[in-house]
Amino acid sequence: MSQPNTTPVTHIAAGCSSLWYSRCPVPTTSGIAQHYRWLHRAFAEQGVTLESVRASADAGVREAHYNHGHDNMFREGGNVPPIWARASGQDTVVVGITWVDERQVLLVREDSPLRVPADLRGQRLGLPNHQTRNVDIARTAHLRGLLTALQLAGVARDEVTFVDIGGGEFDLRETGQASPGDDRAALLKALLDGDVAAIYAKGANSVRLAEQHGLRALLDINQHPDPLVRVNAGTPRPITVNRSLVEQAPELVARYLAVLIATADWASEHPDEAAAALAAETNSSAAAIWQGYGDNFHHRLRPDLSEQYIKGLAAQKAFLLSEGFLPADFDFDAWIDPAPLRAAEALAGELEDLFQDAR
Repeated sequence: MSQPNTTPVTHIAAGCSSLWYSRCPVPTTSGIAQHYRWLHRAFAEQGVTLESVRASADAGVREAHYNHGHDNMFREGGNVPPIWARASGQDTVVVGITWVDERQVLLVREDSPLRVPADLRGQRLGLPNHQTRNVDIARTAHLRGLLTALQLAGVARDEVTFVDIGGGEFDLRETGQASPGDDRAALLKALLDGDVAAIYAKGANSVRLAEQHGLRALLDINQHPDPLVRVNAGTPRPITVNRSLVEQAPELVARYLAVLIATADWASEHPDEAAAALAAETNSSAAAIWQGYGDNFHHRLRPDLSEQYIKGLAAQKAFLLSEGFLPADFDFDAWIDPAPLRAAEALAGELEDLFQDAR
């Protein structure tokens, strides 16, 4: 087995003795790689320190998870903040995409008279509405989920009533979930109190809500065979990085992606260990990971820039623009840079020693 290159690379670009990373509390390859400290070890060998945006005591640094406003930063996760940040003028590039389908359901109370999706006609549906400096991620996700459900049910948008449920600012920290301004609790209360007939939920959180509160899934969007129908805030998930880092330190970007590629390959052969890591990432359980993301999630973690992945991301950008969530349009094609991923593929095989003590 070839040995990793241990030549220091901090000379490549001024200020690159440390890098920053962030990832969402969902199944991400970065989440597994940081959970087992493989990312940190891979860069320590190069004399580079890896810092977590979410672990910062500075709220302004943590906010970079949403606005990508920190230097030398990688981000992997939901697609709404990186699309919004690029539309807001942040000069980032997409260097990889993953596509882990997640359970997307409309939840109703167990005693609800709604039995089929067409019964949504004439109903009140809960929709988060946050007061935030950045983009209202939850509102975009819930709106798209609800609109998709209505389309599949043959119900027109103007045949339902969207009920705004207030929430505050987002703040995602290293331990635990994002603070969603109490919108999850408020949405749940509105449903349980009968103020709304249905709410949207996704992933492991949808499993928890159903189990803890006796809720029933009226529709699971994730069961639809067309992947573009399943597109939402969580699918697909881009890996973004500052363009200046790609230009000034391409070796660092390639190395980061190489760790993700090697991690994804490891996860495909170690599903239980991958599920355990992601349970910690999502503040849930391994059982909820399997229920929320399916039996094949561990085979879907490899970064790619396939036609389907790019088409899905483009479709989400078009949705956000059409619904007024973006401050401006931008050149989507110029946002995609395949060069770092090609370089990473050649490097990934040199990182096998990182996984020898996986536990």
